[in-house]
Amino acid sequence: MPLSKGHVLAKKYEIVEFLGKGLIFEVYRARHTRLDRDVALKVLIPEVAADLEFARFVIKTIRATASLDAHPHISWVHDIDKDGVYIFFVMDYLPVDLNAVMHKLDVESSVNVTLAILDALSYAHKNGLIHKDIRPSNVRFSESGEPLLVDFGMAEIAARAAVKFKKTAYLPPPTYAAPEQIKSFSLADERSDIYSVGAVLYHMLTKRPPFSGDIKEIYYQKLSPHFLPPKPREINPEVPPKLEEVVLKAMENDPENRYQSADEMLSALLDVRRRYIARFMPGHYEERRPEGAFGMKYKLRENSPIQVASIEVPSVILVNVPYQITVSLVGDGRGKVRIEVPDFLSLSAPAVQEVEVPADVSWYVITTKERYGAYDIAIDVVYDDVSILESPIRLPFLVLPIEGKERKAGKKTIFNLFGLMEGG
Repeated sequence: MPLSKGHVLAKKYEIVEFLGKGLIFEVYRARHTRLDRDVALKVLIPEVAADLEFARFVIKTIRATASLDAHPHISWVHDIDKDGVYIFFVMDYLPVDLNAVMHKLDVESSVNVTLAILDALSYAHKNGLIHKDIRPSNVRFSESGEPLLVDFGMAEIAARAAVKFKKTAYLPPPTYAAPEQIKSFSLADERSDIYSVGAVLYHMLTKRPPFSGDIKEIYYQKLSPHFLPPKPREINPEVPPKLEEVVLKAMENDPENRYQSADEMLSALLDVRRRYIARFMPGHYEERRPEGAFGMKYKLRENSPIQVASIEVPSVILVNVPYQITVSLVGDGRGKVRIEVPDFLSLSAPAVQEVEVPADVSWYVITTKERYGAYDIAIDVVYDDVSILESPIRLPFLVLPIEGKERKAGKKTIFNLFGLMEGG
């Protein structure tokens, strides 16, 4: 029978509410009366605690997770205590789990949560601990919104308890478990955790788990080498193709075909975020002409180490007259500047130039063809093979014939992009 509200354990943990019951634990929200804050208690069921050999195994398993207390994305057991027939474990009270916020997560947020999980797993695996039960309910959030991986060691305890008290083999919840883990719990290793992370990321991106149905159906699907869940992009087209590749590799049936470590998947996911899911900051530039200034908008990759100080282009190009185009870059690092002009314009330098920033990049353009009218020049800047702009900046110009007063129309226009330089 669950402990009643108001019951106090060890003279300092006052039961607030009963949260649930598993095979060997009852879970409560309690108030730490001395610190005046809520905590979670996992209380060994008295008949389980009475088995001293098993109780010692539980305590030893939980103590092994104490090495994880230094990681910011792992919630650990703060204390082990006893009160009469009750042996219990004290943890952070984290009422919000991933299931509760799943519907609000966009692609970027889903990736960020997964990166936190992988960072936690990398730390745990290097300390010799495998989670073996990664699922949305075991990813919880702190008051500040940081994702935390919880319940390290609990799968091992459940597996031992199933054999000892039910005389049956332990089968993990199948939706997120790796196929080899379903065949035999003893086969689970670091790569099994990788599979589960991929399945959780799949759920975040598509808002549905990769496998559905009753337990028997899911076990059959997992153990069938020919059954594959729909690809994430078939459900959510906003998922970048490279991100889909990461998910599917993590969820390969054969462990040898998955990422072989949390660090390997973490690196791949960081690269996808950097290349395909980066945030872009809004900006604007001004095209200044004698008749006035005209504002245009663009988007710049957040935290880009390279920025464009200014772009100098002609507002008017006259046939047979050369004009200089200059892009001024500030910041630090090596990059590439790419220019795209209409095919009737000739460039004096390669369309793609490699530079070490800060630098100025220049071309001369000239046309001998009478293609009068309005056209665009497109300029892009690339750092580490990734554009610093959401899309190339397109700059308008006119092509006019050399006739009378129009010779004077070739005055340069400064596109002042970031307010870092003033043009004349």
